[in-house]
Order: sequence, then structure tokens, then C-alpha cells
Amino acid sequence: MDSAYADVVSRPHSLPSSQFVDVGAGAIAGQTFTPGVYSWSSFVHVASPIYVKGGKDDVWVFQVAGYMSTAAAASVVFQGNDDGRGTPTSDNLFWVVGEYLVLGASCNMHGTF
Repeated sequence: MDSAYADVVSRPHSLPSSQFVDVGAGAIAGQTFTPGVYSWSSFVHVASPIYVKGGKDDVWVFQVAGYMSTAAAASVVFQGNDDGRGTPTSDNLFWVVGEYLVLGASCNMHGTF
């Protein structure tokens, strides 16, 4: 498990930086994320659903240097492409939070934290 965590933490963000670094200035409600490595230099707050769109074998890594919080209405919604590659699953979604994580009551977050 330690080597898997070290792998996820050490991955550089995807390019171009403008699409994968500090998305939404940390307020990511309503955003759609395609496969890749996303990074935030401070915090992330999820106030309402976010969308993870791709295939069942794609990978998403969210690296948050500071803290992460969610509202009660927060959730991760998986969306497949129309290319026959299936729908993403929580097995391929990784969250790396540097400081602390606060989950709102009844939120529906997925992935490995």
C-alpha cells in the first residue's frame, strides 16, 4: 500500500497546466473532469456534484496540498464516453489530501482517500 500511495503522490500534474492546476481556484462544484492528474496548491471545496468523465480503465488523481471539504450535497457522478469504453469506477479515482478532510453529512464521495 505504501508504494501505491507514493506513486499517486509523486505523479506530476497533466498538461497543459491551465486545465489541470488549481481548477476553479479550489471551488470545483459542477466541474467535469477528464482523465488526468489534477493539483491544487491550497484547498478544495465541493459544494455540489462533480463529474468524472471517461472510460472504465482511465485514471483520475486529485492532489490537494491543503485541506478538502464537502457540503452535504456533494457527490461524484461517473459519466462514460460514447466510445464503448465503459463507465469510470471509484477504483480509478484517487484523492491525496495534504492536511485534512471534512466530509459533509450525507455527501456521496467516491474514490480512494
